[in-house]
Amino acid sequence: MKKRVIAKILLAIYVFVFIFAAGLIITMHATPSPVLAVLRIPQNLREVGPQLGMSWPTSLRIYQFFLVFFFTVVLLNGIGLSKINNQRWRSICKISSFFGLLLMWSVSLFFILPLTLDGNFYVTNLKTSLVYSLIAFALFIVNLLTFTVVQEEGKKAAGV
Repeated sequence: MKKRVIAKILLAIYVFVFIFAAGLIITMHATPSPVLAVLRIPQNLREVGPQLGMSWPTSLRIYQFFLVFFFTVVLLNGIGLSKINNQRWRSICKISSFFGLLLMWSVSLFFILPLTLDGNFYVTNLKTSLVYSLIAFALFIVNLLTFTVVQEEGKKAAGV
């Protein structure tokens, strides 16, 4: 019973995260640059590309890949939690939450690495990196809880 309540809370979190992230992306693309500056991609990502042996479009593509992967994980986890009684969806949710753990760790590195490589400690870049790293850490915890709840639900369904 307790696991089902936690699963419903996690599902609500995933729905909120999806709506909030989609709304934030739309808002950032619809408003000029100074608005929501702390939530925009750190400007130093343009400059860190050569230090990593890649160009700015490549850094942007990596960011976009993370974003698409993030939405995929959120959707799969949300659907998996809503259909937690179905063994197939439990497996999908377990796999996607595991990949979500890896994704959130990678996102944290992606936003902290440029600061450490080029020493660009402008206040906006520091704030943006801190905000995204904290969000990534919170979502890491949510993915970890999701993985645990689905794992326990699978054991319960198997009678273990």
